[in-house]
Amino acid sequence: MEQSPLSQASDDRLLDMLFAGEEIEEEIELEGARIAVTSHRLLAFMPDGGERRFDHEDRPNVLDARVQAAGRPDYLSWSVKSFVYGLLLVGCGYLLNSSGLLTAFDSARSADQQALLAVQQMVGTMVSAFSLLASILLPVGGVLILVALVFAVLYFMTRSDELIIERAGRDPIRIPVDSSEAEDAAHRIRAAVGTSSKPSAD
Repeated sequence: MEQSPLSQASDDRLLDMLFAGEEIEEEIELEGARIAVTSHRLLAFMPDGGERRFDHEDRPNVLDARVQAAGRPDYLSWSVKSFVYGLLLVGCGYLLNSSGLLTAFDSARSADQQALLAVQQMVGTMVSAFSLLASILLPVGGVLILVALVFAVLYFMTRSDELIIERAGRDPIRIPVDSSEAEDAAHRIRAAVGTSSKPSAD
């Protein structure tokens, strides 16, 4: 049977990457990716991958293989940051309006007729500045919370299954996979590498 372009490209590169005496023990072909477990390493070929098209790890450093649903991490990060900042702004604006601080400043300014004119002007400026700040914080905070919700929706819309290969001391290898073949691929990798880390579902 004729090999697919992906298989041929993977085979060609795999032969170039093997060490002297290194042998292939397990090959797993997924849609858009190919994984090989050799006597020395785990190799992952992802021609359609975004950031990295090839990755590898020494077998002793491979800790686990599992399937996980994940979306674009930048959407999640922006959602969390926008929500936190929005919540802080809304909280500060609410506290300024409800604490009575502005009223206390204004009362102090009008009651002290004997005070120096410069002090009265300073207090008046502070009252105006805090009033303006409170009127800005609430709407801006509300907009940020709305933006956080939008990014959260985008994150969940982009979620898909990924084959996560955990490795010691480095970020995991992430391979987008079809859910129907993902669990089988994870099980075969764990069996080939001999990791003792097993998901509870097994």
